[in-house]
Amino acid sequence: MPSCFSCFLEDGHADQEFIERSPAIRASVPERRALPNAGVSLNTSSLAEIVVAVDFGTTFSGFAYAKTSITPLEIHDNCAWPGAGRVGAMPYCKNQTSLFYLPNSTNDKTFELKEWGWSAFLAFEEAMANAVMMKAITTERSWNGSRAIGAASMNQQPGDPLNSADAAQGFYARNFKLYLAPQETNTVSSLPPLPEGLTPERLVVDYLRCLTDFIIQQLRASLNNNISKEDIQFCLTVPAIWDENAKQMMRRYAEKAGMVRGRHCPQGVSASPWPLYMILEPEAASVYCQDNGRLSLPIKKGERILVTDIGGGTIDLVVHEVVECHANIGPTKVKEVVPSYGSVGGGTFVDVSFFQLVEEKVGCFREYSRLVDPSLPLLLFQWWQKVKTDFDGSPHFHANYGLMNSGLKEAWKKHDQENGVNREDRHYWQLSFDSEDFKRIFDLEVQKVIDLIDKHIKGVKLLMVVGGFAASPYVKKSVMDRFHNIVEQIIIPVDPGRAICRGAVGLYTRRSFIQARIAKKTYGICAVRNALPDDPRHLLVVGDGGKMKCAKALAIFVRAQEEVKVGESKSEIFVPSHDGMRAMKFDLYSSLRSDPKYTTDMGVEWEGCFEIDISNGMILERKREIRVTMVFGDSLITVTASPVNFGNREHQESLVVSFERAIQV
Repeated sequence: MPSCFSCFLEDGHADQEFIERSPAIRASVPERRALPNAGVSLNTSSLAEIVVAVDFGTTFSGFAYAKTSITPLEIHDNCAWPGAGRVGAMPYCKNQTSLFYLPNSTNDKTFELKEWGWSAFLAFEEAMANAVMMKAITTERSWNGSRAIGAASMNQQPGDPLNSADAAQGFYARNFKLYLAPQETNTVSSLPPLPEGLTPERLVVDYLRCLTDFIIQQLRASLNNNISKEDIQFCLTVPAIWDENAKQMMRRYAEKAGMVRGRHCPQGVSASPWPLYMILEPEAASVYCQDNGRLSLPIKKGERILVTDIGGGTIDLVVHEVVECHANIGPTKVKEVVPSYGSVGGGTFVDVSFFQLVEEKVGCFREYSRLVDPSLPLLLFQWWQKVKTDFDGSPHFHANYGLMNSGLKEAWKKHDQENGVNREDRHYWQLSFDSEDFKRIFDLEVQKVIDLIDKHIKGVKLLMVVGGFAASPYVKKSVMDRFHNIVEQIIIPVDPGRAICRGAVGLYTRRSFIQARIAKKTYGICAVRNALPDDPRHLLVVGDGGKMKCAKALAIFVRAQEEVKVGESKSEIFVPSHDGMRAMKFDLYSSLRSDPKYTTDMGVEWEGCFEIDISNGMILERKREIRVTMVFGDSLITVTASPVNFGNREHQESLVVSFERAIQV
């Protein structure tokens, strides 16, 4: 669904001066507007020289690009990343989404970015090695007893064991995309606390800046040494489950990172003049699968396709109905039949479950790692990343992590004895995981994927599954086993992790592919109207001429669950609520309900506001009319306001409403 209002934000709610909905227009007036550059054939003269799609992921991030002047389109991605070779990573189209900071030498409450991506992982590894040496100097490399455990656990924070326990050694940041997840998922509360001086905004902006600078370097090396951001149209993929706040924050962060121009872009920073284009991740995946999925069955108009994107931190799904289909090409136009949906989940949460099981098996693991060997979680994590990719659900599958050269062996044994548990010495030689352990680690997230697909699989002909987590043999087997008798074909690409980047480039160049979406929310503007018999008394006010009015009524532009065509616009006429008004403020509200009547109704939320000057039409007083239009298209909503019967009627204000709700950390 279109998701972002783009405008000048006023801090706080509108003053207690009301705008009135004109009695001349009591219902939305739909009209059809074509999006610029829509269609398979593009007018390249109106496009940037290069289209770059950025997939900013929870665990891995990457980009793909194409020159708009080349037909047919040739899409490329990047598999060479700084530090990847030294860390032993296989060539892959994505870099690790991680950062490593060191405390500022002059101010212990601020941090300086040292490395990003795989290089950040290497820097963290080095810092942990140094921390181990320091502990070896200051403490004995043996377990000091249960009192030490108790003292340490009082200061522990739940969360990712790979995040640095002592910020003085540096801070390794990962999974910070999850801070942008919808608040109702309660994901933020489960994330590790950030040290003073670092915020989710700082982390995302720093990473996007590093990635953007690297993109420019790579494009210059592979295409043209004179390439700059001026030549690039940036597309940014976002999860379909993100709310308006998260999407608008990403737009702001992209500006702050110097990716695109905007009011948040730092002065003097060169940035792309082409507006940031946001693309929903499962929609990009749909294009990629249909272009590269080797369809083995014909798809007809009216048939349905379900696309599931399983990443590191989100599971996103869309159900598309084919609107237009060409022979030998496949679907060329589709529309949503249910609002895009999903959940927080995926590969990152499997990693969390792994460490939870480790702590369950080894009761002193976390305390030992913090007090004696901070490098142990990192070593175990590296081992786990290799082992988990082989698990296919076989009942004979097992894996062992050796502890013979680790001090944890003796610490574990002593901890068990102090808690009345006695085992043979060989039990402590290694950490053992059998098939049931692996299923326990995986099944919560796998079942989440299955349940989400099952929710709307009825009537679907083709199921597509992409995303980094979809590369897991166990995930593939689970999906195949559950749905192979329900749909006619299941497509899981050989390399599902590159589907979003490449698909986003393809989707940008043929934006007519998505014809319509289903509104997730109702959107409207707070207005005054004539009072009705059933209006609440506390909302009634006396207007000019003594006529009773209802304040805080909701003038609705689009309703939840309503189909909205891409490019469609809806307009309303508003007039001042009283004489003498020199400016009109418009407050935008949303609701998950389809039938809210007032801005005070339960579940109705304020989204943002904008103001328009109406002082040059004072002679008309309350007869001044302003047409407010919402244009629905792509992954955002554009709001425009223009005078109807005064001033320069050709003048139109295009307004960007920013969502300023803070992330709770």
